[in-house]
Amino acid sequence: MAPPVLELFSLKNKIAIVTGATGGIGVDVSVGLAEAGADIVSLERPNDSLAPALRQAIEATGRSIRSFECDIRNPKSIQDAFTAIWQAGIIPDILVNIAGVTRHISVEDTRVEDISAVLDINFRGTYLAIQEFGRELLRLQRPGKIINYASFAAILAQTNISLYASSKGAVRTLTTAVSNEWAGRGITCNAICPGFIHTGMCEDLFTNEEFSNKVKARTSLGRWGESEDLKGLTVFLASPASDFITGESIIIDGGILGR
Repeated sequence: MAPPVLELFSLKNKIAIVTGATGGIGVDVSVGLAEAGADIVSLERPNDSLAPALRQAIEATGRSIRSFECDIRNPKSIQDAFTAIWQAGIIPDILVNIAGVTRHISVEDTRVEDISAVLDINFRGTYLAIQEFGRELLRLQRPGKIINYASFAAILAQTNISLYASSKGAVRTLTTAVSNEWAGRGITCNAICPGFIHTGMCEDLFTNEEFSNKVKARTSLGRWGESEDLKGLTVFLASPASDFITGESIIIDGGILGR
């Protein structure tokens, strides 16, 4: 007999590794995973001042959180963080890659160091986290769920975000490639493509009245998204309810691309 439908969305007894968990989207998404029953493993920057707030929010749900120092810009730091996770005896079920940055800069003014600053985190960091997570689960012959945060900018790039849009386009393609390699071995991989979400990373755009009003006018729902709007989809993709979904990039933009 199939389980009751609500049980399909439960993450009880699951462990989720989250990169960028202390950021604007990361906190609410991590809380959502915890509310669904998952314990959280947070990969955090050294001396992250936002970590205590995340811990408090997760513990308020009744779930546990463990933190591991990780600089997503540094390949060795990523490797060391996952090694520490394995040595701690943690066997995760879910990986959510949220860590990301942007640079608002024109193509002609972009420097080589700007390219590295964005792609090293948004693409390379995501790739290496997937690699470390997948290697261990494949070794253990365990199923898993990978959720990558891309962006609607990978489909509809605005001006002055060529680096961000390119990096998120790469994440979308990576999502499909990983799915093609690992789905048959029990690991699904999907991407979430948010639209304009009100977080600290785009606070300057949100507070620009002219730009903000343009976003609202372009969005079918007539508002900016909030990080809480992403909780449900993330939980869905992490849960058994999405077991037959892999290699997909799901847009959650309030209707921008539908107009």
